[in-house]
Amino acid sequence: MDISRRKFLRQTAYVTSAMASASTLAACGIFEKSPKEAKVGGDEVDRPVTQDKSTLYIYGWATYVNNKEILEGFTKETGIKVEGDAYASNEVMLSKLESSGGRSGYSIIYPSDYMVAQMREQKLLAPLDKKLLPNLNNIAGKYLELPHDRGAVFSIPVSLGTTGLAYNVKAIKSVIGEEPTDWNYLWEHKSKLLITLLDDVREVMGMGLHTLGNSYNTKEPVKIESAFQKLRELMPAITNFTTDAWKDSLSSGDLMICMAFSGDAISLARQDPNIKYILPSSGTSIWTDTIAIPRGASNVKGAHAWINYVMRPDIAAKISDANSFGTTNKLAISMIPDDLKAIKSLEPSEDMISKSGRIAKLDAEVLQIYEGFWTRLITGFG
Repeated sequence: MDISRRKFLRQTAYVTSAMASASTLAACGIFEKSPKEAKVGGDEVDRPVTQDKSTLYIYGWATYVNNKEILEGFTKETGIKVEGDAYASNEVMLSKLESSGGRSGYSIIYPSDYMVAQMREQKLLAPLDKKLLPNLNNIAGKYLELPHDRGAVFSIPVSLGTTGLAYNVKAIKSVIGEEPTDWNYLWEHKSKLLITLLDDVREVMGMGLHTLGNSYNTKEPVKIESAFQKLRELMPAITNFTTDAWKDSLSSGDLMICMAFSGDAISLARQDPNIKYILPSSGTSIWTDTIAIPRGASNVKGAHAWINYVMRPDIAAKISDANSFGTTNKLAISMIPDDLKAIKSLEPSEDMISKSGRIAKLDAEVLQIYEGFWTRLITGFG
């Protein structure tokens, strides 16, 4: 996308009513962000553009940049200190890199697959030097030919993820009885459920489109509006639109079911046996997190050293264990802890893949339609 979602919302035709409504909702506590969510945006962090090569600045999802064991291990082996900042969405990251004109100060980023295509088009990524990446052979070949970057010219896929439903087993059984198997469960029991949906326009609108039999990447305004109308039906059950501020409330039973990314949900399920994570039977969104070097990076050599390091099987297995994501590293799979490998929803089956979709880059004109309906959805304006 051309600018961050949060900034785009302020520029849509719905801006005046959206801001007024959002203020009212925030005052009621409906859309409050947790301290974690407020912190990880990264918008206010400034990193030095001219770096000494003994420091590597990385910008990524919190699960990648907050792993002290991995960061300190790299420093011990290479002598390069690592400083990491987290962002809450691909669009926040994109906006920061766009506004910097190639002088963000970061030499490593972690864009998701669809964002790689966007950044390639905008010439925001530096091509990788494969001669500096001997561990590239550890990545399964099928992941190096994905549509967003065939041949892994600008990015290396490192983690596999899905979007699904995390739920509190006891709460669901006590109120409804039957456990969920598909997205339609949310609509069938909306009068009894307390739920959250992701703070992510493409995922949520995409889920609405999918339940109506359409593609996650539909370009037709009529179909996009139909998804919006479908999602509006859930509003009485929705307590929040949030990416990760649902975990404590789900564990306590204050929430019953949450739309979630696999890493967050599986991590919680590994800690709490009363929490389950499922892939909806009709299919879902499947995605890949990648690692890349932004154009203008000042520590390119250190960046390649980092990429090669995280492609080592033992390091990839540690990252998978810490994040509860599947891995693209074919040699790391046998090193992943047994409890994680035993979770069926860790990686989608071939049947699930055939019913699912990947979020793809859309033109700005189409994205504006999505954003307009998204604004109306999260602010309650029909």
